[in-house]
Amino acid sequence: HNTDLNIFVLRLCDKLSDCPTIEYYNQEGKCVSSTESSLSTKKMLQCCAQTTQTIDKKGESRLFVVGTHRDLQNCNENLHQKNELLIQLIGSSMKKYIVKCNDKKGEILYPLNTKNPEKMDHEIIAKLRKDILFIAKKSKTTNIPIRWLIFHQEVQALSKKNEVDIVSFEQCNIIAERLHMHTGDTRDALLFFSDLNVILFYPNVLPEVVFSNSQTLL
Repeated sequence: HNTDLNIFVLRLCDKLSDCPTIEYYNQEGKCVSSTESSLSTKKMLQCCAQTTQTIDKKGESRLFVVGTHRDLQNCNENLHQKNELLIQLIGSSMKKYIVKCNDKKGEILYPLNTKNPEKMDHEIIAKLRKDILFIAKKSKTTNIPIRWLIFHQEVQALSKKNEVDIVSFEQCNIIAERLHMHTGDTRDALLFFSDLNVILFYPNVLPEVVFSNSQTLL
């Protein structure tokens, strides 16, 4: 896990200067709340790119920008204009992090109509999938015990049963003992899955708390 793949999704029917509606979904896929963002789409993407640049010291992370609602794209800011604005926004220092949909034309956006996809949309989806797999295959992999995967599933199951997105470190230890994991594996497994952002674990700040859902702190 040396290469982070980040996918930023925006609506082509909105202008980049618009503040979009942020929707929050639970684990069942149901929207539980929504609010208007205090940041514009342009500012959020800029923050995302800058964060990627700051965290990734080796320059190996990649950012994809996907545009939905292609069929409803804003005539006041069409696809070509959006691509031009995005190129200006990202700047030269962050270009290496961006995966372009069309490198020859310098087009950053992967424009899609997912509701009623046409031939063009299927082709772009296929290209997006191919580009993601190409980047993923370049990433170094880490071998982990199969027990760790079961451990993660058990932590998620306990969290769902308790209807809270927080599990104590002691509860994680009990699960690890039941799975006959080695001494110290609880902490190592939590750090591994935290590095993947599927859970959040901060041993130096909150050593007794594990956030089973990384969306909890957003």
